[in-house]
Amino acid sequence: MKNILRKIPAVFKGETVERKEACTSCKATTGKLIGQVDYWDIKNSSIIKCQQCGLAQLDPMLTQEETAKGCLAYYVEESLRTSPRDDERNLLRNFRRGFLFGYSLKNKGITPTSILELGPGSGYFAEGIKSVFPDAVVTVMDVNNEILKFNHSHHQFQTIESSLEEYKPELENKFDLIIARDVLEHAIDFTKVIDNVGRYAKNGGLFHFITPNGHEDVWKHYLTYTYQNSSSDLLINHVNYFDGTGLLNDFKKRGFSPVEYYTYKLKTTRKGQGWKVSNKLMARVAQKKNSDEYVKEKIKELKDSNFIKKEVLNKWYINTGMKFFTYLIAWYHHANIIKVSPELNVGHEIYGLFRMDKSGNK
Repeated sequence: MKNILRKIPAVFKGETVERKEACTSCKATTGKLIGQVDYWDIKNSSIIKCQQCGLAQLDPMLTQEETAKGCLAYYVEESLRTSPRDDERNLLRNFRRGFLFGYSLKNKGITPTSILELGPGSGYFAEGIKSVFPDAVVTVMDVNNEILKFNHSHHQFQTIESSLEEYKPELENKFDLIIARDVLEHAIDFTKVIDNVGRYAKNGGLFHFITPNGHEDVWKHYLTYTYQNSSSDLLINHVNYFDGTGLLNDFKKRGFSPVEYYTYKLKTTRKGQGWKVSNKLMARVAQKKNSDEYVKEKIKELKDSNFIKKEVLNKWYINTGMKFFTYLIAWYHHANIIKVSPELNVGHEIYGLFRMDKSGNK
């Protein structure tokens, strides 16, 4: 057992190379080459792990146009893979997660009145929060207008069509809670996103995010490159693979202080992610699937998903009006019981709740 624990997390092996683009976080111009990926047939990139700040990311980075093209292809693939019933279950899960998060704020004596969610997806996480704080005004921001239309018609949320990296001066000091769940790993320049969050938050405002533990998230690509000497498929645009310590430092130097910061879901670590050499853990060798042809062929198979919110949330523990039961069921399904420090770089997902300090007393 001691021998196994010494291997967790494993140390990435790779040659030090000159980067094509500087590290987004610390601007280092060299790093360790730990992988090669093909984003559909759109772009081939190296994965470079910075030896100064620990961040691993694509080099060269995807452009906005390349990201949009690949995201459409992945959306089609993912939509065909999941049934409407599964989609509906995911909406309910996100509502429960949002309710549980909202209740955790309430237990801390925090009552947000102005909420901004970046990359809201279905909007059901924010809807869960609003169930705890019905007077809160929710605004959602996304570059995809279809997502915004869904959020407005489904939840009556206010909407802003914009890339998350683009600074919107009219949002300065406007929100006391900002949310970005499973967003930072996709951002072309995540430092701009964090900078904008700091500007949009009120003094003392909160920022909540989740993002994969980069050490485990990049492991599959590292194995394929190192042991099969091959590039691997990157179908979903995870372009940043965060180091727990490095990410914490990125927030601290921008005036954020941690309220909660931990990693959860350790099942992936037990199965070998981040330390074990196994064919089962390797990413698929790159197929360079043609994204344009795939979308053209498959998009006609998509069916409209006409979800009715009252039906999605038609559960006894929600409809009773007794929020204790909603909380109990949400806690049972989604509470993170085992938590470890992200600085250990073990576990699947990093959970962050940070407070913005604009007083100058950081």
